[in-house]
Amino acid sequence: MSRAYDIAEKLKSGSKKPTVKIDDTHTYEINTSKNVGILLKGLVEDTKIDEFEKIDKIIEAGIGKEALKYIDSLDLPMASYVTIVNVIMAAINDVSLEEIEEMEVESSNKNNNNFRKKKRRK
Repeated sequence: MSRAYDIAEKLKSGSKKPTVKIDDTHTYEINTSKNVGILLKGLVEDTKIDEFEKIDKIIEAGIGKEALKYIDSLDLPMASYVTIVNVIMAAINDVSLEEIEEMEVESSNKNNNNFRKKKRRK
């Protein structure tokens, strides 16, 4: 006898989009589709695009052009842009913001250790 897997409810609850609240009057749905995931993976790996352009493209793909325009109008510090990008990446990967931030710190530490090792050799 073959098994039957009913995932209808799981798919229905999984289709609810996460949101990011920028301020009291601006909340945006985060696009967590496969296509956005593929686009963001390509952006992150593209060495020809500078970091500022990547940030803009990630925000636009994740929450839309209107959201990017509004966020730019706020004249936020760079750390705030990084937080917004981390929220988008957390939503796409279905993990908490804290997990993304921990991965970022670990990656940064690893890069710093590699830099130090290279410097010592000279």
